[in-house]
Amino acid sequence: MCNIAGYVGSRHAAPILLDMIEAQEGLAGGYYTGIATIHDGQLHYEKVVGDTQQLRNTTSAADLPGTIGIAHSRSKSGGDREWGQPFVNCDRTVAYLANGSMGYWQGKTDTSALAAQLHEAGHHFLAVSDEPIGSYPVLPDGRGVHTSELMCHAISAELTAGAAPMAAIASTFTSWPAEIVGLYLAAQHPDAIFAARWNMPVCMGRTSDGSYLASAPRALPAEANWRMWVPPCSVARVSATEVELAAMGLPEQALTADIEPGQAREAILGALQSSDGKTIGELNAVVGPLASRDDRRLTYQTVYQLLSDLESERLVSHRIDRVEGAEPHLTAPRFRFIMAG
Repeated sequence: MCNIAGYVGSRHAAPILLDMIEAQEGLAGGYYTGIATIHDGQLHYEKVVGDTQQLRNTTSAADLPGTIGIAHSRSKSGGDREWGQPFVNCDRTVAYLANGSMGYWQGKTDTSALAAQLHEAGHHFLAVSDEPIGSYPVLPDGRGVHTSELMCHAISAELTAGAAPMAAIASTFTSWPAEIVGLYLAAQHPDAIFAARWNMPVCMGRTSDGSYLASAPRALPAEANWRMWVPPCSVARVSATEVELAAMGLPEQALTADIEPGQAREAILGALQSSDGKTIGELNAVVGPLASRDDRRLTYQTVYQLLSDLESERLVSHRIDRVEGAEPHLTAPRFRFIMAG
């Protein structure tokens, strides 16, 4: 899976977003990294194959202007730099990123039909491959394309047709559902980040300087004393001082886990006490059987929250290992959680 971050407020957004992504990338990302901001009605973005440090070292990401932005750290799932996120639309007025996969809707949502529809309407895509990659959608000419780039263009098309920003992402998510969470920026709406969540995690925090969004609580600032998880099956508008939430409609199948937190906490502690450390994927596998539907897409929020609590209580800590990156000369960070002390 991937990790996401957002900030809107009074401070320079880019350094904040890079720190937020760096705090999360060892959970499940670190192979592709990107950032987008808005300043004076213009969208600015950078992305690389590699982790946050690679983005800092090889681009102007830390200097992108603006006090609003989003950032992303992607898993090792194929493609070149253009397959990193955020994605932008044709006229560079919309930037979009997402975390998740088709999940329950694999084979039910025809994303190749969306690709054909957008291609026919004249949309041009950058995250394409000569051959299909995995289960990603396919363009009419047989090339593969990233699903999230299609979603970016679909949201842009909704905005162009006159949809309000929250309605644009809600319509796109309900028309082309997947087990995902997404954030987007629009140059014509520079005061807010727009989000939609079916079930993959995103939490919010507020401080005196603005609002923060992240996959995991560990990326929120320590001084954020107002925190919450964005509810599943909802759409949100997040500004520096306000949060607006609306229901996105109920899917045909429940997409959230019914895990008892106390049981999950004991399972995590037991797994860590009997090992030399566990990755987030391994801990999701430990917690998964406690849910009525054993699916890691449903366990991330519970595991992320419990790890944040356990680290705050100083019962658990983590070390950072390095694993093979998306290209031969690169490595990616991987957090391994261990008992403290």
